[in-house]
This record gives sequence, structure tokens and C-alpha cells, in this order.
Amino acid sequence: MKFSCSQSVETKGAAFAAAGRALVSLVMVFLLAGCQVYQFDPNSVSAENPGSYTTGTVPFTIVGEERPDWLVPESPDAPEVMVTRTTETKGSTGFNGASFFGYMVTLSLIPYYDEVQYEDIYALSWQGETLLESRVTYSIDSYLSLYFPTPMMFMGSLNDEAAEQAVARDFITNHHKDSVLALIDGQRREFEQANPETAAEIAAYLKAGGANSVYRPSAVLRLIDLAPETDTLAYHAANSLVPGYVDLLPARYQAWLIGPEGLRGIDLKTQLAEGTDPDQLLVRMLNAYPDQSGDVQSGYYTGMTRAHRETLKEAGLPEGLVDRMTNEPPSAQLLAAAKTGKLRDDSGNIRIPTEEELLEQLVRQDNQGKFLSPYTSDDVLAEWVNSAINANIGATVGTGLGAAAGAYAGEKALEQVPFVGSFLGGAIGAEIGKSAGRETAISASGGWEAIRASSDRSFDDIHSMARYLKAKYGHTGNFKNAMEATRQIYPELAEALASAY
Repeated sequence: MKFSCSQSVETKGAAFAAAGRALVSLVMVFLLAGCQVYQFDPNSVSAENPGSYTTGTVPFTIVGEERPDWLVPESPDAPEVMVTRTTETKGSTGFNGASFFGYMVTLSLIPYYDEVQYEDIYALSWQGETLLESRVTYSIDSYLSLYFPTPMMFMGSLNDEAAEQAVARDFITNHHKDSVLALIDGQRREFEQANPETAAEIAAYLKAGGANSVYRPSAVLRLIDLAPETDTLAYHAANSLVPGYVDLLPARYQAWLIGPEGLRGIDLKTQLAEGTDPDQLLVRMLNAYPDQSGDVQSGYYTGMTRAHRETLKEAGLPEGLVDRMTNEPPSAQLLAAAKTGKLRDDSGNIRIPTEEELLEQLVRQDNQGKFLSPYTSDDVLAEWVNSAINANIGATVGTGLGAAAGAYAGEKALEQVPFVGSFLGGAIGAEIGKSAGRETAISASGGWEAIRASSDRSFDDIHSMARYLKAKYGHTGNFKNAMEATRQIYPELAEALASAY
């Protein structure tokens, strides 16, 4: 096949035309592509230009992710201070009407302008208390166009908002340095001027200027150094409530002062010397564990280490007590055992009861509890429950009799049921105690004492009763009827059974 020269020229022309159209399309796509860009505004920074400070010697060592090289510890053994840096969004400066008008009139060729303010916070803290803060505010401008790339071409950068925040963070670091070092200089002058040396002077300083000062740990160390050579532990115990005091003590003294008030090593030693049984102290320790979810931050044995516990054991505290001086939560079984005081086996060793034993600890083996058991110790229904079931009392009380207590038919029905009069009058008197049939039922049954006499087990609280009955007898064929009858004497049992596990 042959091609003429004219055909070749036409083919090339078509190719150039197609390429031209593609280029025009790309240009139009670019020109009609909207975007949003961000730009940090250095002029919005609230602090003055830095330059006054380079480094500063400080009375602490630094912990935390932020470890600036311009804070130089005066000693490697100085107290540890946490350095943190956070950024908070203060919000937009508000709706910009003029910018929005230009944006709408030009169909977004002129981008909409917005300004969002932030606050960068540099903080030094010790034992959870803030000692010093530097706050610097700044703004990041944003430019938005729906159809055109003008924000990117003329007003912003290719960075997103997070990247511009990083630019701002780097820019204001030196501002923080000047602010922090200037504040530390001022606190140093206050500390040197106060120069607290006696216990009273140190206490006064800690309550006044030293309350929020990086020299607060130094003042606490001075207080520790005043400890006498005799009765040293007693001196430290007397000052242990000073915030941060225990944390700066040598480990041999810390061991005695960590824990909840009354259950610290020093407290246990005193109580044992006075004759308190170690098991009583162990029960108190277990029951003192904070009822809170997540990590326990304070209030128990936070900070107690193995070395601390070894110190207490070597000093003569019982191992069973010392081993429970931990921030680990005690098991549910151990707590249940502590509640009943059944913590040890025949050999004197601490033991955790089985689930069956724990269940049996819920029930009393007598009829002196607040709530009588519908099952006897032989695992059969008590006589009064059988009588109620046979007379269909659960259904009767819940319907016609409950609605028309005292009606003649109801009275006659009750007269045929032994113990039911006392059953109704003694337990749900608040509901139907004033009904005309109550006295007839009590007279026919022989009274509340007859009901109590037919029960040989009881419970101190309704939740123990519900849990025990459900776990022990919930699978039996007569459980439903027994509970319907028992609920007539203890109406609150219904809700307790629903929540029992």
C-alpha cells in the first residue's frame, strides 16, 4: 500500500491538533482545580523576638520527650523535672465577610481567607504539679478556592496544616527558651533572697513563692537534710505529707512511708507492736484497695518496689503483709476471703478459697439473718415455701388478692394456708399490711416466728441471697415456683435476681 505526501501531512496535522487539544485540556484542568493551602504567619507570634539567652544552669535533671539542650542540670543527681510541650487550638478568628464577598463574586478566583489561632505551651512539672509555664500564641492562615489554584500559586505553600504547625513550632522554640530561662532566673533570685534554712522557713517558702517554682525540689531536699541522727524515720514520717518529700528520700526510708495512711510500713510496725493480729492488718490492706478502673495513680502502694519490700522484710515485718504491699489489684477470690476473714488454711498459710467455698460464704447457717432462705440446709424447700406454692400464693397475691386485699374470698383462702399470714404481714406489710385480711392470715398461720422456725439458713443482704440461690438452685425444677413464693415476702428479690451473676 502506498501513501501520498498529502496524506502524510494530514496525518501529522491531526496528531498535532490532538496534542494541542490535550494540552489545552490539561491547562483548563489545572486552572479550574480548586485547592486549600495553609501558611504560618510569623507576625502573629505573641512573644518578643528572642536572643537574650543561650543556655541556663538549672537545679534539676530533665525527663520527658522534650529534652532541650539549653537547660543544663547543675548536678546529675538533681531531682527529676518533667518537661512537656503541647499545642492547643484556640479557634478561628471568626467569619470574614469581606473575604467571603470577594470569594463569591469572583466564583472563588479570589480565595476565601481564614485565620486559626493556636497556643503552644512549654511546661515544667514535678510530682504532677506545674512549676513553670511558657505560652506562645500564633496563627496559621488558610486560603480556599473551589475552582481555581490561586491559593497555591500566590498565597500559600504546598504544606498541609500539620506541616505548617511544625514550621511554627520550630520558629517559636527560641521564644520559649527566652521565656523559660527568664522565669527560672526570677525564681532563682526569689529562692536566694528567701534562703530558707530552718524547717519553719522552708515550710513558709513552700507555701508562698516556692509553691510553683523549679526551686521547690531544692527546698524539700533542704528539709530532708535537717533530719536528726536519732529518730530519723519519725522525723521523715512527720514531714511525709509535704508534696514530693517521700519521693526524694533515700530508699531505706521511702520503704516505710509508701502506701495509704494507716497501712504504711511504719504504721504496720506500730500496730503489730501494739498486739494487732497480722491477719486483721492483711484484711484491712485488701479492703483498702481503691475501687477504680484503669491504672491506680495514687492512694495505694504506688511506687513500692521489690527493693522496698525487701527492706521491710529484713526489718522484721511479716512476709505475708509485705508481699501484699503492691499496686497490683488483689483477686476477687482473695477479696471475698478477706471479707469473711477466712484467709488461712489449717497450716496457717494464706489460701484462696474455691468458687464453691466462696459461694457458701454468702449464706448464714442460722435463721438470724435479715433474709430467710427458702431452702434449708438439706437443700429442700422450707415448709412455709411449700405451703405458699401449694396454695398458689405467688399468683394470688399478684392479682386478685393484691388488688382487693381484705375481700372475704381472699380471707378464706388465706385461712387455709399455714404461715402465710405471717409471711405476708411480716415482709410485705408496706404493700398490704393494712388490708383487712392481714390479721386473719397471721392468726391462721401462727405468726412470723413460725416461719422463722421452719428456716435454718439466712442471708445478711438481698444480693448475697439472690446470687447464692441462683447459683445453687437455679437449675432445679422447683426454682421458679420457689422464687415466686419468696418474692411475696421479699419483693426486692426480683431485681436482685435479675442482676445476679
